[in-house]
Amino acid sequence: MEFINSPDCLRFLGLKVGDPASCTFFIQKSLDRIPRNGTCLNAVIERATNKPVGMVGLLTQEVEGEMELEIGYHMLPSAWGKGYAKEAAVACKAFAADHQLAPSVVSLIDPANFASQAVAKHNGMEFQRKVIFRDEELFLFRTKV
Repeated sequence: MEFINSPDCLRFLGLKVGDPASCTFFIQKSLDRIPRNGTCLNAVIERATNKPVGMVGLLTQEVEGEMELEIGYHMLPSAWGKGYAKEAAVACKAFAADHQLAPSVVSLIDPANFASQAVAKHNGMEFQRKVIFRDEELFLFRTKV
């Protein structure tokens, strides 16, 4: 609920702040991907405390008629600025390369989400173009794997 209670987290996702049903929906949406296409968000656990601090994973997304492998990440506000998203995103890129899952990976990022853009750039991604995804204009960042 820390994530769902944060207007800053949800401003890029369209979920209702403070709504337990939105929390359940968000988690279930990730779990439903597993049988559908084998992708999902995974828990990011802080080593020192064994506490969950976010979710990151490889997600199959249809972007303007093309199937893309996306590195997606959502961190709890208490974990921001600690490098967890960067570390996890780099690990996802390495996993995609090691297992030859796709020739490239993308991240779909709201133009106003500068923190996520910084994570993508740290991961070697470059802005490729603006796209329409789920009726929103987003930036598509890409890197080869």
